[in-house]
Amino acid sequence: MTARTLACRFLKRVLFSTWIVASLTARVGEPTAVIEGRILKPNVGTFYSRPKDNDNGSERENREAERERAKELKEQPFNEAKKFFPPDTREVIYWKSAVAKTISQTNGWKMHVFYVGGRSALEAYNRVGDSLSEFEVAYLLATHRGGSTWRKITSEGGTVNGIGYDYELEDGSMRAKQKGNWLMIFSGRLDAYVIAQQIAAKETADRAELVNRISQEKKAPESVLGF
Repeated sequence: MTARTLACRFLKRVLFSTWIVASLTARVGEPTAVIEGRILKPNVGTFYSRPKDNDNGSERENREAERERAKELKEQPFNEAKKFFPPDTREVIYWKSAVAKTISQTNGWKMHVFYVGGRSALEAYNRVGDSLSEFEVAYLLATHRGGSTWRKITSEGGTVNGIGYDYELEDGSMRAKQKGNWLMIFSGRLDAYVIAQQIAAKETADRAELVNRISQEKKAPESVLGF
């Protein structure tokens, strides 16, 4: 087999894999019906439901399972930003199998989609069963780039810096952040909204802190009188 033949086969596999990912994932900006029409196909995906405790398991095993669930919730990369999302935000969690033509319960993706006004504004992909690979990240980013190009850029997020991101489309319409086995992709508009809410919350907290300091200053002489 020639090197050219091997290269052609490799390219076909890459293109096929890209098509598979593109056809089975959600896309930021799409309405609920379109996303669910693709994800909820037979042998592709379903709504995610948290595993129940094993009735036949020991108390220790169930405690360990609960600790794992608590750890998983704590590691969600959108936790801090979530409280600043628009009031009409609706979160839906899906499970998509990573095994073709069958729904694997252990090898796949847990996908959180945050809908704002009925359209996806943020999608968080959590790889389960295997570690998230750079190739999967590349494929997922490719499905969201449209006519623009992703560039590597770092914004930590938090405080008044929005959600935080590692990648941004050159046209500014989309941003993405990888954290461990998670990849978040979200609209620049949602990030701008979060930043505005963070600034407003900080200003409110700063005013409350100033009022508190003034009050403490006034009370101090009476408080220490007699020492």
